[in-house]
Amino acid sequence: MKYINQIIKILDRYEGDGYLVGGFVRDYLLNRESNDIDLAINVQVKEVAREFCDIVNGSFVVLDDLHNIYRVVIDDMIYDFTPVVGNSIKEDLLNRDFTINAVAISLSTINFTNQGYKIKKMIDPTNGREDINNGVIRAVNKKVFREDPLRLFRAIRFKAELNFTIEKNTEVIMKENPKMIKDIARERIHDELIKILNTKRAAKNLFYLENEFSLLSNLISDVNELKEIGECKYHREDVWTHSLYAVKKLEQLLEEDYWNKRIDSDKIPLLKFATLFHDLGKLITEEVIDGEIHFYGHDKEGAKYIEPILRELCFSKKSITYIKKIIRYHMRPLSLYYADNLTDKGKYRFFRTVESSVVDVCLLAAADTLSTKLLNSRQDEIKDNLAFLKELIKEWQEVEERTAEPLLTGYDIIEIFSIEEGPQIGEILKEVNEAQAQGLITNYQEAIEYIKNIINQ
Repeated sequence: MKYINQIIKILDRYEGDGYLVGGFVRDYLLNRESNDIDLAINVQVKEVAREFCDIVNGSFVVLDDLHNIYRVVIDDMIYDFTPVVGNSIKEDLLNRDFTINAVAISLSTINFTNQGYKIKKMIDPTNGREDINNGVIRAVNKKVFREDPLRLFRAIRFKAELNFTIEKNTEVIMKENPKMIKDIARERIHDELIKILNTKRAAKNLFYLENEFSLLSNLISDVNELKEIGECKYHREDVWTHSLYAVKKLEQLLEEDYWNKRIDSDKIPLLKFATLFHDLGKLITEEVIDGEIHFYGHDKEGAKYIEPILRELCFSKKSITYIKKIIRYHMRPLSLYYADNLTDKGKYRFFRTVESSVVDVCLLAAADTLSTKLLNSRQDEIKDNLAFLKELIKEWQEVEERTAEPLLTGYDIIEIFSIEEGPQIGEILKEVNEAQAQGLITNYQEAIEYIKNIINQ
């Protein structure tokens, strides 16, 4: 609200009216802080936004030139300018998606004081304030989902973000034709999915959007198959049930300081998506051996299988690489736990392969084992599994500290040992780095002696 007075002065010169609308008003009524200010104005939108941008020395962004939608960014504040749709702000509000987003505040009714500001009056043609107070998501009219099927996902996203409930009649309308989502641009669906995954209630709402509306299976047909397979020696439940429960367990783990402080917040929605589809490879690896069902190699195959799905959903190349890696290696940490004669070298190879994603992979492994063992009455193993994963992370951190600086370079090896440049140099460096990681060598001279032993073998 810092620069609202500037906008009011500009509008006065244009003899126009402006309104705070949408998410900003909703958040204001919920006493939630918001850095996104949504404005609807009934005069030249581009000119007003441009002039405001120049006055506050902000950054001007064209969001949709055709529909006159513009953004001004000032530090961490975002001001979005849109035209009033229709002949009045009331008509504009009556054409919005949900009543909680159909409340407006006329800029002319804001009373600014030394202590801040007071809102004198609100424009609320759909009783949105009452729904906000009661925590209810209600469609403005019966056409909202036909007009824009993305609102099916938006309704559930608001439910997840605000912890609201969707009103029963709105649920009925949402169930009429979920296949409408197939016509939506995948970029828009991607953004809504990420927002749902970014909430602390993603598992609950992923279950809701699929169980009630079949939105995920209409988007990713493999979901229906995941509901039909997975039972084996280790699982009484299907893959979909197991995976959703794993997302729930992951969210619970992220409530703990230990995990929360070790995971990049930007990676959390991607990690949840990887968790939801970590066993996707079971669709193509199921086989019966000696009367038992197995899914050998499902981690490796799942990492391949997920890529076209991620591309279809417009994930970035960086996100695709991350999700594939998490799925590919999600079995490795507890394979180390169950391995006979586990060595430091075996752990180091895991660290080298997974690199900076060790904690992320271990967190998925923790959620995976919690889901498997809680759903299959094998709780006695959980404590040791989780303790091993934390010890593995501790050892990885120690390795990272030991190997932060290389003890020598390939040029050192060439010069000291008169070895020609080639693959042998890389192999020697690899062995030296492994020895350094294990703490067998700690300085330049020890590295030289270690190489002498390698060469003389």
